[in-house]
Amino acid sequence: MDNSRLFDLVTASKEDRRAFMRHLASLGLVPVAVPFVSGAASASEGMTYFTWAGYEIPELHPSYVEKYGQSPEVAFFADEEEALQKLRNNFAVDVVHPCNTVVRRWYDAGVIKQIDPSRLSHWDDLIPALRDVPGSTVDGAPIFVANDWGSHSIAYRSDFIDPSEAEEKSWWLLLDESYAGRLSMWDSVDAAIAFAAVILGIRDTVNVTDDDIARMKEVLLKQKRLLRNYWTVETDGEAMMASGEVVASYFWSGPVYRLQQDGIPVEYLLDPKGGLISWVCGLVMSATGEGDEEAAYDFINAWNSPEAGKFLVEVYGYGHANRRTWEIVDPAVSASMGLDGDVSAFLAKATPWQSWPPDVLKRYVSMYNDVKLAE
Repeated sequence: MDNSRLFDLVTASKEDRRAFMRHLASLGLVPVAVPFVSGAASASEGMTYFTWAGYEIPELHPSYVEKYGQSPEVAFFADEEEALQKLRNNFAVDVVHPCNTVVRRWYDAGVIKQIDPSRLSHWDDLIPALRDVPGSTVDGAPIFVANDWGSHSIAYRSDFIDPSEAEEKSWWLLLDESYAGRLSMWDSVDAAIAFAAVILGIRDTVNVTDDDIARMKEVLLKQKRLLRNYWTVETDGEAMMASGEVVASYFWSGPVYRLQQDGIPVEYLLDPKGGLISWVCGLVMSATGEGDEEAAYDFINAWNSPEAGKFLVEVYGYGHANRRTWEIVDPAVSASMGLDGDVSAFLAKATPWQSWPPDVLKRYVSMYNDVKLAE
């Protein structure tokens, strides 16, 4: 979760989410973690929401609270693979909050079901590029409702790298030999493939040839030789940037925002050459649910409302999928996110994370593991 996302909880570790909770507390917005109860109990009280920590606060589903008098029951997952395994074991939840890259795999695994768009009160107001994101439909029927989105880009220390140089080199800054040993990269196969694709000008990472993957591997091997290290936990990358060990890294705006708050001269490229890398997360209907289906749809509608979106954008710094949200967001906030123009145009310039078929995913994971193991 970039200046289009101040805190990326979608990829954050437990430690990162604790930092985010401390930030919310400083704003007087302390989430209450409702303990998960059995499916039978949750069914009697409405529905159960399965999500990342930080996404459960009432301000993100105000009309649901208004109608039912309280938030739904909540269960948390640390990552989407954990969530999938629990759903495969019939974990009784009703609405889940993954990103679009995993949704088709979840559907094929039988853990989520199709969604009736006639029961979605904001369906026609969703930004088409997000509503129709790849992997969101099966046989023309939606299985995913976009909510929050944002981008990844390059963060750099402006006291070590001149901003004009960073703008000129953009993504290629992370391949600059003059900064060998002072660059860093997020340890993520999704990020690695997205980065290599931007460098090579590959927009479609689903329909790739063996030659495409070989060229990606060359880019990633070159980068590896220049890296100080890969980081897995966001706060580790943040600490290296703060100390000056690392002068540029693949990042989103969460750490940039916090470092700037601490007086560290860190900047984030909003319009890098080659484009931003974008992601989309949203809500799906679990096939294991035992709660009230009407309440589940009410919850999705609450999340997709402009009122929830305004809070999401202005407090969390994430993008919101409802186009009407942007009509009520503080213009200064949207401008600071690089969104003073058309959101669809902004997204059109970005390279999206894509949902890969199992065979493509297997090839990418194998290639990335080879890169990581290379001397």
